[in-house]
Amino acid sequence: MKTTGFVLALAVLTIGAVVFFTGCSDRGSVNAPWQQNFEIAQFAIIDYVDLQNAIQDGTTETDITFNSTMLNYSFVNGDQPFGPGHPMMRGIQWFDRFDFAKHLGFFFRQLNLTDDQKTKIRDLARTFHADMKPLVQQFHEANKDIISAANAKRRLIADSLKTGKITREVAAAELKTLNQETRELIDANPASKRIKTAMCAERDKLFAGIRAVLLGDQVTKWNDWTSRIKNQCAP
Repeated sequence: MKTTGFVLALAVLTIGAVVFFTGCSDRGSVNAPWQQNFEIAQFAIIDYVDLQNAIQDGTTETDITFNSTMLNYSFVNGDQPFGPGHPMMRGIQWFDRFDFAKHLGFFFRQLNLTDDQKTKIRDLARTFHADMKPLVQQFHEANKDIISAANAKRRLIADSLKTGKITREVAAAELKTLNQETRELIDANPASKRIKTAMCAERDKLFAGIRAVLLGDQVTKWNDWTSRIKNQCAP
């Protein structure tokens, strides 16, 4: 009986200690800063230039295509750092050409943001990408016919090379011209211009929302940072 009583007492003391230290830990973390991972793609700004870079030129072996990671907007998934060393993105044209000055997370981590500010900025970034994704898909859909027509010409060039009608040098020159003409047709497409305008509006809305969340010298730093970002939306 004495042994049983001792075991029960020990169990009660152990449970009490766990509850006490857990409570202390929770109380100690109430005021601890919330760690937001600002390096993820959620805080990277996508714009019309990235759509242009997502168009992959045709070759003698491959068609002109629109990169799937941009079309599906899958790059924003996950919590891996979105930077030049991203293991799953290296080698993808639009990513390799991405202007990382547009990664706002690199700016946010320099600020002493409150938890409330972090939450609001995160929500603004999520809304931005939620609104950008359909615009990316509209861009692809609006230019499918242009790309399809260009690929028909690309295959004729490839066939001429295979049958010996033209040399590899001539084929390369013709493909270069075709790729450039295709990009120009896409940019001249009224639908592309409308989508670019809509993307710029989303960017402006995001920037205005972030600026409204910042306080004091944070606003000064924000104005300085954004002034150094290349603005393809400027008149």
